[in-house]
Amino acid sequence: MDYQFFRDTGSTPFAKCEVTAFGDWLTHDVGEDKHIIDTLLALVDSLQQLKQKEAEFIGKDYRLQLNQYEVEIAALFVGFADEDALPEGTEFEDPLLEGCGLDDFHHLILAWQDFISEQ
Repeated sequence: MDYQFFRDTGSTPFAKCEVTAFGDWLTHDVGEDKHIIDTLLALVDSLQQLKQKEAEFIGKDYRLQLNQYEVEIAALFVGFADEDALPEGTEFEDPLLEGCGLDDFHHLILAWQDFISEQ
């Protein structure tokens, strides 16, 4: 997966990824939180070593579904707990759903970890 990392004038890290949702997720859900990165790396390691078959990680704006082969990312709906809570007449759309291979995701997280460590 192709990606670019950069910082704005206030030194806030931003990610732009081939899989668009991952860039937004890194920028807004992960940011510079090393605890989240460590948790994700531990999940990937556990999946790669076949200690578990699947895992889920829920952030502020996105939910990740991980298994031994791939990672799917879906946008969460802010403000509505379920479809029934939507105002009458509102069309319910499927959340943004994208994904990548587990190895690509692992490399992405490691690269983000390196990038945010450079200051």
